[in-house]
Amino acid sequence: MSSRRNRDRSKSALPKLEDLPRLPYEEVASATFRASDSQPVNQWFGDIEATNPAAVEVAVGGDSSIRAYEYRLTGLGIDPASLPNKKRNWELLGQLLFRLDHSIQWLIGDWLLQGETNQWGQHEEIAKALNYEVKTLYDYRYVARNVHFSVRNEKLSFGHHKLVAHLETAEQGRWLRKAADGDSDGETSLSRPWSINRLRRELSDFPALQENQDTPFERNLRRIDREMTRKKWNKLTVAERRKRYQHLRDILARMQRWGFD
Repeated sequence: MSSRRNRDRSKSALPKLEDLPRLPYEEVASATFRASDSQPVNQWFGDIEATNPAAVEVAVGGDSSIRAYEYRLTGLGIDPASLPNKKRNWELLGQLLFRLDHSIQWLIGDWLLQGETNQWGQHEEIAKALNYEVKTLYDYRYVARNVHFSVRNEKLSFGHHKLVAHLETAEQGRWLRKAADGDSDGETSLSRPWSINRLRRELSDFPALQENQDTPFERNLRRIDREMTRKKWNKLTVAERRKRYQHLRDILARMQRWGFD
């Protein structure tokens, strides 16, 4: 009896959740992600407040629209009947949209990789269901698979990373850092990251790195296009054309099942 009374007394001594002091987001993130300061947090999350309920109000509706911070986002834009008269919501939505615009290819690529690992769907089925080109999905997955999360650079575009996807991880990191550091603009102390063309030119100056930088899918398409010209096709009999056509379909089907790489 005494032990129960002591246990009940200890419970009543605990503070209620709403009475606990609110901790700064940076402090919580530091404890959670073992960050030494707020810089990593600000780099990835900006100034979105985790304690703000609006920061998590994102959901997909039954009509495939997206509800975000009281806005209704559709395939044709923002529903004008859903515009909240709140500047903070407007700012949060802007942060979300611009972040997605900059990282959507990475997000889709990593999403496809997880699906492939767990055998949750074929890329061609996903492309058809979501009205995407199969080639586009394979591009996203190819770069996401070959460029590790640890070497990706937010200062550079997805296209920059695609150029180095065929290199070893250490080489990828070295070239991405060089491209991100860029060159001084000559007027100020600020530097500008290299353009995609500039990085391509720099890579081409090193013979050891002059491997074909296209994805395997693009290389296969180029080979097929090179081997089958109109002149060669016209020289074939009807039976040979039908045989070649079916053979080509079989090859492409196998490539899709294997992932092209």
